[in-house]
Amino acid sequence: MKYRLEFETIIECRQEELFDFHANTKNLPLITPKDIKVEIIKLDEPLQEGNEVVLKIKKALFGFVWELVFAKVQKPSLIVDKAIKSPFKSFVHEHHFIAINDKETMLKDIVTFELPFAPLSNPVAWFIKHDMQQMFIHRHKATLEYFQAEVMKKSLHP
Repeated sequence: MKYRLEFETIIECRQEELFDFHANTKNLPLITPKDIKVEIIKLDEPLQEGNEVVLKIKKALFGFVWELVFAKVQKPSLIVDKAIKSPFKSFVHEHHFIAINDKETMLKDIVTFELPFAPLSNPVAWFIKHDMQQMFIHRHKATLEYFQAEVMKKSLHP
């Protein structure tokens, strides 16, 4: 069974700025919850379709290696990464950057995933979805706070 989660936040920045922030995988630790450790093992740069990234992720007692490929990159509006190797049977993350005007952009994340070993894993699906929701809520809040701080810096130092 496939699960789909969506998250939306309006951020005060230009579409290109938000795209560039998320295109830089080195910013991932800035928006990751503190209880999750992310180590970048491999990163193909610059970001383009077909590039791969390998992450070592640790949460509590669990550690995983994630291998991702950037399946679609359409600057400045879309990045789609797809797991090649992860704890999931399938995992696709779409980052949409939707310009509202020249000063505001909607960040929209769509995550679609399948758990391994279904239907045996179905009883834990609620916990996985809840954990993922909390993580993306944190990511959106951290991204919003990052750009709010940038706006403050610009207003103090024009």
